[in-house]
Amino acid sequence: MGFGTQRASRHLRWAGFLFLWDFLLIWIAFLLGIVVRFEEVSWERLMSYGPGVGLASIVFPSILYIGGLYSPRYLSADKLRNARWIVVGLLAMVAVALATGSIVFTSRIGRGVMFWSVLFLVPMLVVRHWLVVGRRMRRVQSMLCLVGGDSDEQAAVKLYRYWGDRALSFGIVLGRGYQSASDLPVVGRVEDLRTGGLPEFFDIVLVRDSHFQDPGMAAFLRELRYNGSEIVPLSDACEDIYHAVPIELITDAWLFRASSQAQLFYVRKLKRFSDVVLATLFLVLLSPFLALGALLVRLASPGPVIFRQERAGRLGRSVTVLKLRTMHVQKEGKGTERWATEEAPRIFPIGGFLRKFRIDEIPQLINVLRGEMSFVGPRPEQLTIVDELARRIPFYRERLLIQPGITGWAQVNYPYGASVEDSARKLEYDLYYMKHMGIFLDFFILLETVKIILCGGRNSGDEDYLQFREDLVSAVDEVPSPDPGDGVRGARQSVAVS
Repeated sequence: MGFGTQRASRHLRWAGFLFLWDFLLIWIAFLLGIVVRFEEVSWERLMSYGPGVGLASIVFPSILYIGGLYSPRYLSADKLRNARWIVVGLLAMVAVALATGSIVFTSRIGRGVMFWSVLFLVPMLVVRHWLVVGRRMRRVQSMLCLVGGDSDEQAAVKLYRYWGDRALSFGIVLGRGYQSASDLPVVGRVEDLRTGGLPEFFDIVLVRDSHFQDPGMAAFLRELRYNGSEIVPLSDACEDIYHAVPIELITDAWLFRASSQAQLFYVRKLKRFSDVVLATLFLVLLSPFLALGALLVRLASPGPVIFRQERAGRLGRSVTVLKLRTMHVQKEGKGTERWATEEAPRIFPIGGFLRKFRIDEIPQLINVLRGEMSFVGPRPEQLTIVDELARRIPFYRERLLIQPGITGWAQVNYPYGASVEDSARKLEYDLYYMKHMGIFLDFFILLETVKIILCGGRNSGDEDYLQFREDLVSAVDEVPSPDPGDGVRGARQSVAVS
């Protein structure tokens, strides 16, 4: 991967790889169960079990993903915790397979086949886990960071904490006139290395877009590229580690690369088709919860059951978003739109319950069927708030280039926003989604949403990422903003809910 080339998220590749691996393991386990039970390799029997095995092979890895077992951060997590999630996955897999056989009787799986299949699957999962841990803990390639300022060195220190102990070697190269303030190993200076060359070969060189504006650094990087090194933007490294990209690292070049990478066939064709199918299916399945929620709203608070509000859709067009009302009715004049917070005083108790489990958002399935929203995408904000945020946050209007969604990458990774700064953090996740959106990421976002619904709450935010960007910003002399006096680092003003 060279600088500027299209590049898939390592997180998505890894999670998708493990999901497909476990998907195949379940089919193999059932085939082995058939062999032991009937003493023959019967593909015909396996196909007759297809409905049950097919659903089981989706449910099991989905539960492991929800449990976090496909995240590299959980490899060193509590072994007992991981084992519990695997047991839950196995029980769900067996229950789904047996339930499918009760509905489609011709695909009913016998107890003998089920027993042997699970018996084969468990050791295969142990071997798979051992191979995965061995691969992830294996030392990665040698890495070099180009450091031209304090912010570069802060980022290099953070990356060293993540990769340093697993890299064959890790070092930094200093720009002209810069003195290192950390304990990171210094390989040399750009001006010296251009004539004498690097003392060793580095597989990956981490840079920032601004480095290419320096003729000396740009020439040095071109030399490294022709020697076979990968030139990786720091923003891409953040995407791999944190699944977001700090606004301070966003440039027009990054935005163009992001727009070039999106899976346009999926965005233009398959996404809309899947939206219609899923919205119809979930509207039928969730109709009892919708009816119950509507009844609770009617009994808990006088006023309309459905809350309608104008929000910004794709390209900023006005869209009437539908929700179950969760707040006491209050007359509001023009221009009094407010932001949502979880602790708003106007939310009545039943409304808080509906919000916690996202039952209030079921009516938005109608918005999806109308083509006004998608299942997955940036959350639609109120029109006047969009104008305010666009003035204060660089690149904020980029999120209006795609359809807003009921759920999204920002929603599952960051809690309710209550300030300009929170909106900026959520934008960093939205931009990551826009660059990497595709069928796998949408599917994983839906699984994360299920996890939030089951746990009854949103993520509190990635503390490692928030600390990383705080260190990065503290070392930046000037944050790129259309109005330096009114930037995203303003006071975290609290606002009430509309």
